[in-house]
Amino acid sequence: MTEAAIYRFTVEGATAPLRLDRALQRHRPTWGRRAVRSLVEGGQVRVNGRRVTLCSWQVRNGDRIELLSLPPDLPQGPTAFDDGWLIAETPELVAVNKPAGLLSEPPPRRKAGNLLDLAAARFGPVHLFHRLDRDTSGVVLLTRHPAVNRYLDAAFKAGTVAKEYLAVVEAAQDLPPEGVIRLPIGPHPTRRDMMAVVPSGGRRAVTRFQVVHGEGERRWVRLWPETGRTHQLRVHLAHLAAPIAGDRLYNPDWRRFPRLMLHALRLTLPADAPFSPRAFTAPLPADFAMPADRAAAAELAKALLL
Repeated sequence: MTEAAIYRFTVEGATAPLRLDRALQRHRPTWGRRAVRSLVEGGQVRVNGRRVTLCSWQVRNGDRIELLSLPPDLPQGPTAFDDGWLIAETPELVAVNKPAGLLSEPPPRRKAGNLLDLAAARFGPVHLFHRLDRDTSGVVLLTRHPAVNRYLDAAFKAGTVAKEYLAVVEAAQDLPPEGVIRLPIGPHPTRRDMMAVVPSGGRRAVTRFQVVHGEGERRWVRLWPETGRTHQLRVHLAHLAAPIAGDRLYNPDWRRFPRLMLHALRLTLPADAPFSPRAFTAPLPADFAMPADRAAAAELAKALLL
């Protein structure tokens, strides 16, 4: 980029010093967090004429920011609830098949399309009882009154809610056909947006898994998390050298796939008077990678939805 083409702006309106990455996102909310971080760490940002590569660098009102290249804008998400997402609607709750790329709830400090707001506009007041990462698709429950919230809260705490996911993993020749991963998870030592398996001080995390199909270096894996730690499935599989395809944080070769290949397939709720046992299944979305062999893909899809 020539000097004439450099993008420039001045920090204004800050009530206290703030991080460089947050100043950039505040200036242009359509720039994604990951893209901003890559820009800064790649040496593409100058502050008062000095090249800065630390996202945590403090900037103040009057500081001059120069960008030698521009990060891409976040893709525009849906602006209205799509009834094709609806799995079930009852007087107590709404079960939704959330698409990948859509936030579950409003983010802090900026406006962005999200499932909770879109569902509230479609169904009236609802409560997001649990959430999925933006890049994960699948079952999400939205509740409608306090009684069902108490029921779900008790069930989740008792571990009687069964959650099942499907993932496509890469470089997985050494992944056993099935097993249980018991590895504690805590904050990543250097990345605040990541988690990691840690030798001490982490939280208990348990994941059961079963390989259901293989094709070259790829495996289709059913996952049953017994705990609900942040990024648990992604961290556990990456630690076993079988990262999830399309995972921007934990798979160095994520660009080979258009999205994170992780789908919340099924959520099963227990009986607890007056609530009866129920299971909600989210069909695999069209953008989820399936085996190249059509017969194998059809057989896999059928087996998963039984």
